[in-house]
Amino acid sequence: MKARRSPGKLGKLMVYAPLVLQVVSSLRRQRLTARGKYTKPRKRDRALDFVLGQAERKLGGKKTKRRGWF
Repeated sequence: MKARRSPGKLGKLMVYAPLVLQVVSSLRRQRLTARGKYTKPRKRDRALDFVLGQAERKLGGKKTKRRGWF
């Protein structure tokens, strides 16, 4: 009979990653609304938004936009 092992760091990361991603995404959305519609974001903000978007797609939180008429 095998002894139960405690989950490793990777297991804990996979559990908490979606939660952290949701919190960071909501903070970014709040900042986006506070910045205004016509203000161009800084390069660092664009990079962070890109990374967050990719992470959301990988974890299944956000669907990719479909281009076209329908």
